[in-house]
Amino acid sequence: MPHVPGVRTVRKLLVGLVIGLAFITVFSVFALIYLFRLNAVVRHVAFDPVPGSAAIASVAKDFNQYRVLEAMGRRAAESWGMSLTRKAADIERDLKAYDATITQRDDRRRFTELVALWSSYRGLQGETAARSEPAPPAEMALMPARQERASEEINALLTTMIDWNRLEGVRSIASADSATRGASTTVLSMLVAALILSALALHYNRTVERPMNALAETARSVALGNLDVRATVEGPLEVALVAHELNEMLEARARADTNARTLNAALEESRQQLQQLTAGLLQVREEERTKVAREIHDELGQTLTAFKMDVGWISRRLTDDAPATRAKLVSMVTLIDDAVAAVRRMAADLRPGILDDLGLAAALEWQGQQFEQRTHIRCALRVSVDDALDPLVATAMFRICQESLDNVARHSRASCVTVTLDRCDTDLVLEVRDDGVGISPTDATSTRSIGLAAMRERAQLVGGGLFISGTAGVGTTVRVQIPRRETVST
Repeated sequence: MPHVPGVRTVRKLLVGLVIGLAFITVFSVFALIYLFRLNAVVRHVAFDPVPGSAAIASVAKDFNQYRVLEAMGRRAAESWGMSLTRKAADIERDLKAYDATITQRDDRRRFTELVALWSSYRGLQGETAARSEPAPPAEMALMPARQERASEEINALLTTMIDWNRLEGVRSIASADSATRGASTTVLSMLVAALILSALALHYNRTVERPMNALAETARSVALGNLDVRATVEGPLEVALVAHELNEMLEARARADTNARTLNAALEESRQQLQQLTAGLLQVREEERTKVAREIHDELGQTLTAFKMDVGWISRRLTDDAPATRAKLVSMVTLIDDAVAAVRRMAADLRPGILDDLGLAAALEWQGQQFEQRTHIRCALRVSVDDALDPLVATAMFRICQESLDNVARHSRASCVTVTLDRCDTDLVLEVRDDGVGISPTDATSTRSIGLAAMRERAQLVGGGLFISGTAGVGTTVRVQIPRRETVST
């Protein structure tokens, strides 16, 4: 198909849809990958949902070890002091690590309570170690119970915090699994939607683009001149309607072409009949002119000649004593001579005998001389054709030249006219050129001029053509060109 400016809507829509589906598919795959990675990370982090849970567990372990060392220290005082101090430092370190990760209010409250209990517990131990003298027995009896109660409170608080972290981990795992399932469902829905859109795109391509391409191919065939082709009415309603209207237009065009061919054939037949009638009329006219010219020349000319001879006979028999009568006879002879000249001129105007006797070249020369004597416009003749021509061609050429010279005398205001008869390749060419005002293009192609119409008709009857051109202030050129096949030798 030829390239045309513009964008194919169906292909553009299909390409855009495919690109969109490709992006959806790629992002869906990446989303699934990262969701599974996120689930793994969440499940791993669920064992430590609170950032300080490891520190709390370490505090609990170190505190239990501290209690064990404290119990052992009663039997080994020297090593007891060094181990308790180091373990207490570990507990202090773990508490600081947990304090740096607290973000929730409940965690801060429990941490504050834990620090207070630990400080109270350490205070009881320091109070016991700082005494320089033994305490009273009653007070010494209450000291272990107070330490045991503080230790139990610390263990209970640590147990609560560890259990809370464990429950938070379980809830985090459940939330992560639920979020992963929801995201997976969403991504799978996007993939299903992408597949559905792909199927719709393929279906749209089959049901829209194919009929539109077929319709475009039909229109292209029509543009190339094949009016017998018809579009297939299928596809979506809009495309089917366009195809139906195109077929209706082609049917109407076919009917119009049939009618036009019928009318053209009738018109051509009428034109041929009219041309034959015109040719017959012109031929009859020329024959009548020839007949009338011959009758005028023979009958009237002979009568005038006999009349002149009678007048001469009478003049010779007059006596010298009748001068008035002799003068009258002389006047009558002059009138008779004028009448004979007029008869000859009329006969020549109707049908110059020189055309039939000596041919076209001699007739054109005689016509030029007559034109120059009558109008005082210089006429130059250039003839390079010596062979005899078909009488119809010679008559047509002579009449066209005669009409052209008459138009020069009436309209051109020229001072010189040139008549040329020559051969151009295989054609016979007659050209009449003047130096007058020049005919306008409108007048040259006008159908109102009877003279120009007659000249064109004469040229067409012998298979030639008439061409008229003019330039303002330069002159007018009349050119007649007849194919060689219309010229014959006699």
